Amino acid sequence: MITAAVLALALSGAPDTSRAPPPPPVAALTPAWWPQLDDPVLRDLLTRASQGSLDLKIAVARLERAGADIDLARAGQRPHATVGADAAIGAANFSSVHKGAGVPASVGYEVDLFGRLKASVAAARSDQAAAQADVEVARQLVMAETAKAYVDLREAQAKRAATEGALAAARRNEELVSKRRAEGDALGDDVQAAHRDTRAALVETDTARRGVESACIRLGQLLGQDGPIDEPAFGGAILTTPALEGLPSEAVLGRPDIQAAQARLQAADARRAEAVAATRPRFTLTGSLGGGEPDLFYLLDVRALAWSVVGGLTHELYDGGAGKARKRGATADATLAELAYRKAVGDAWAQARLALGALDQATIAESLARETLAQAERTRALGQTRHGEGEIDGGALTRLDAAVSAARAALADASAARARAYLDLILAAGGRA
Repeated sequence: MITAAVLALALSGAPDTSRAPPPPPVAALTPAWWPQLDDPVLRDLLTRASQGSLDLKIAVARLERAGADIDLARAGQRPHATVGADAAIGAANFSSVHKGAGVPASVGYEVDLFGRLKASVAAARSDQAAAQADVEVARQLVMAETAKAYVDLREAQAKRAATEGALAAARRNEELVSKRRAEGDALGDDVQAAHRDTRAALVETDTARRGVESACIRLGQLLGQDGPIDEPAFGGAILTTPALEGLPSEAVLGRPDIQAAQARLQAADARRAEAVAATRPRFTLTGSLGGGEPDLFYLLDVRALAWSVVGGLTHELYDGGAGKARKRGATADATLAELAYRKAVGDAWAQARLALGALDQATIAESLARETLAQAERTRALGQTRHGEGEIDGGALTRLDAAVSAARAALADASAARARAYLDLILAAGGRA
């Protein structure tokens, strides 16, 4: 079924991004996939990672900042009110003094004739949508990295068990060869070879033990802890994953990184419109009590005002080319955002195809490793029978035990590779199992 899915994806080709409909909201396409994994230890680790990950907290803080930017952009669409207090003393000559005080208040409002303020709000909203998608991207990356680190831990535990078995077999073989040497049935070279095998098995065992420690440290880091996690008990299995019946195309298009890229494209388009509108005239309405600008006194030919309502239209005739440069920069940003969106879609489809193929190959390799282990165990069982009947010696039986340990280590590698391939596919599918 996986191979068929790979072929279907290869024949379908990447969608035309220029006509692709907007993807549905992140929450609609990214349900929690880890409860589908039949492993309570992993589910607990993933829950703790979602609560303690520093990367995720950073993304949430950026989302909060994006929300504040929306409020800031909306503020430009609302009336602004100011109040103050003025006091003055002075005179036209040195023979008399005049004093005065006032409490002026004013309310101003910009009429958004050309949509500059509206475009600013639209850009801020798109930035917030991108930040929301970034939170989901960070969440999925943390979940995937935690799950992979857990697979690394289980693989290291399985290899530690296998290498400890191989070490025990190597020590038994060394003792047997040493005994045969003492009886004159083995050479000194045989003893040295057996000793080298024991040392090699000891090195592999130490490496596996350090692998367990490293995986615990890595998991603690992903969970936001200052130290490693406590090593969970090992039951013998790497990670059981559900079977996949295929990969829906909407899962790939619904990836949060694609949604983030699309939101950034919309924000860039809005900023381009804002840059264009900023070169147009601006119209403001201002009402004031108890004061006014000197230009207003001159316009109304009065010395003081109790109240006033002013409508003003301003337009910068020459700005040294700043407005043109802003429009050019905004257009370039929009082009970059469009290219980034198209690249995100293309990369997503490529990752999905590669992940499907990798899972297919890893599943086959794991099946072969299981067959190899089963064959090694059958051969050892036969060897035990023959050893009991006196047909083979203890050294031959020890070598059969070592072969079983090696097959178990190989199966651990294959099972871990298959689990990682499954997690990569889940990540490529935007978190949908």
